[in-house]
Amino acid sequence: MNIAIPLPKDYSFEKTAHRVKKFEKTTEIEHDGKLWRALRLSSRSIVAGVCYNQGKHLLIESHDDLSSAEKIELEKWMTYRWATDVDLSDFYMKMSKHPVLSTIVQERIGLHIVRDPDLYECLIRTIISQQLNLAFAGTLINRFIDQFGEKILYMDKWFPVFPTADQIAGLHYQDLTNLQMTLRKAEYIIDLSRSIVEGKMDLSLLRKKSNEEVMDYLLSFRGIGRWTAECLLIFGYGRSNLLPGADIGLRNALQMVYNLKTRPNEADVRILARDWGPYASYVTFYLWDFVAQQKKHPKK
Repeated sequence: MNIAIPLPKDYSFEKTAHRVKKFEKTTEIEHDGKLWRALRLSSRSIVAGVCYNQGKHLLIESHDDLSSAEKIELEKWMTYRWATDVDLSDFYMKMSKHPVLSTIVQERIGLHIVRDPDLYECLIRTIISQQLNLAFAGTLINRFIDQFGEKILYMDKWFPVFPTADQIAGLHYQDLTNLQMTLRKAEYIIDLSRSIVEGKMDLSLLRKKSNEEVMDYLLSFRGIGRWTAECLLIFGYGRSNLLPGADIGLRNALQMVYNLKTRPNEADVRILARDWGPYASYVTFYLWDFVAQQKKHPKK
């Protein structure tokens, strides 16, 4: 069973998938020319693979036969995850005239933000990643999914499904500290999961709220700071004009590209970003990618 999703102008599956393979090794497994992952539909969990057809379509394949309703849900899920509904033509036109950032953007044309359709998964992944380097955060996320999520056997591989709030709410804090998480982080994850199960937190209700309203709501819960809320807004809610001005990675990038003697503070970032709207999330994302490339290939 294949589903074909048309791609917008300038979409680069190669660049976008590269980011996924590099930074989301805990989710996608590359096999037979496709990126496969387990995901949860309304009715059940499945394994689905994605590749592209000569740059014109994303081709989605399921490990099992799907009903008509499941096909529609899977198409919506993949459309959102791979941001095939996002046309960046105006962004590229705008940034082509930027005196400092035009080259950085030009080199990344076609790179899209890969979003997480499951808001709970996005939130918990972000909390696990708080104040950790990417490698160790990925290790902890792997342990978390392997320990508490269900698994689907397909192509002689086990595909882990991210656990639900109900599954995590019933755990003890020690269940997470046994994975080398701090006690505080274990408390955040389990307590937030319990808040969702008890109806005290409803992430889905925030989809139509403004960035400020979402931020105010999320910050009222213990364990969610500004950085976590901003990541959820960008990668979970798909907000295109979000500026995480205090983010160290963004500040480091701006220090490099503007040749600043010291790392800019949040106020400096907001001054430099005055002309990024309404695409601040994408400028930020491209600068994060720029920094990652610089670390990989440092100048001699």
